Amino acid sequence: MSKTYIIEVGSESAGIVVRDRAGFRFFSASRRFSSLDGKLFRSARDAERAAKQRAQKSPYPDFVKSLRRALPRFPF
Repeated sequence: MSKTYIIEVGSESAGIVVRDRAGFRFFSASRRFSSLDGKLFRSARDAERAAKQRAQKSPYPDFVKSLRRALPRFPF
C-alpha cells in the first residue's frame, strides 16, 4: 500500500497527503490550498474531498463580494 498520494482538483495540483500513525497529513502545493496545509485526515479520500470543497469556495471573503456589489461601476 502506498504511503503518499498526490491530490489534484481538475488540472490543478492541490498537494500531497502522507500517511503517518495518526492518519493522512496534507501538504499544499499552492496558496489556494494553504488553509489545508498540515491538517490531518482519516483517509486520502477525505483529504481529496476537502481540497475539492476548498477549490469551490471563492478566493474573496464575503464582505469583499458584498462591497463589490455595493460600489457603482465606473467606466475606465
